[in-house]
Amino acid sequence: LSFVILSPAPSSYAAQRCFTETNQCMDGRIAEFWEQNGGLVVFGFPIGPVENIKIEGNVYAVQRFERNRLELHPENARPYDVLLGRLGVMQLKQNNRDWFSFPKSTDTGGCKTFNETGHAVCGAVLKAWRSNGLQLDGKKGVTEAESLALFGLPLSGLMTETLSDGKQYQVQWFERARFELHPENAAPYDVLLGLLGNEVQPAPTVVMPTATPVPRDTLYDVLTIGPMTSSDPYQSRTLQMKLNSFRFEGASRLDYETPKKGYTFLIVDMSVTNLGPDEKYIADISFNVLDSNGRVIDYNYMGRVRDCNLNATILAGGNTSGCMAFEVPASGRLELIFAPFKYDQYGPGRYLKWVVRP
Repeated sequence: LSFVILSPAPSSYAAQRCFTETNQCMDGRIAEFWEQNGGLVVFGFPIGPVENIKIEGNVYAVQRFERNRLELHPENARPYDVLLGRLGVMQLKQNNRDWFSFPKSTDTGGCKTFNETGHAVCGAVLKAWRSNGLQLDGKKGVTEAESLALFGLPLSGLMTETLSDGKQYQVQWFERARFELHPENAAPYDVLLGLLGNEVQPAPTVVMPTATPVPRDTLYDVLTIGPMTSSDPYQSRTLQMKLNSFRFEGASRLDYETPKKGYTFLIVDMSVTNLGPDEKYIADISFNVLDSNGRVIDYNYMGRVRDCNLNATILAGGNTSGCMAFEVPASGRLELIFAPFKYDQYGPGRYLKWVVRP
């Protein structure tokens, strides 16, 4: 497999793509990220469905691929709303190997040295490392900052190891990848990424609790769910949200796309008022849609309806309003939730919920 630079896909990309090689599919933001940032070369084929796992104490939706896993982080703005798992670190840890004890590598000429870890990246590995990166600026080409964002820092120098096929190769470990030299292959296939997604022991799936049923006559009521751990009563009452209206639309009245088979678009008109003087962050990325099992089925604003957006803003008093569109299953229970995971001024464990389809 060669290292190539892929042009960014449209931000509204959400088409499902399936692979007969592994009998797995991907879609939505994960598929978009996969296409934009290296595709098959960097990530490999999907080897499992999207599932919820606990990462550093928080539960995230992730999908495993042959060479890594993609994690949805809706608390982050693009492109950091999708992150690669630190599978290089995880694989070494699972094998009881301390990368801090690896001998420091030196610059043998034409290398790049990373003072953060004391290792140099050279030759064919450096060329491959520089060939792909997380698209940060939307410009053609890959910067070293983009390569660093995608693969992380080197954890070792070039070392010889026996891999899963029983053969020895020269490899270099990074936070999110293992680069392998395959001299038996002609360039550019002489440098490949290790199959860490296959090798790392997967984290156990977290079963999300089923949401408490809500009577139909409370469809437009704001419900506060979860532990009320904030000790500041004023803080817990300053933000006021109103679901003005919602509707389900197919292709006929949408400007850009049609939903995939078995899905429709949920169009939401929302208004938000901050009654207090403290700044509150409001953005479409903080709104999610849950299915009947409490799983997130769409993380953020899909941008498919003309003049339909709830722009990100910081409210210090005042109000804002806007429209959001989500691609959702055509049947089954749906809940819209406001969950500002990153901004703890709302109080830990708090979110707002509207039942849009009982």
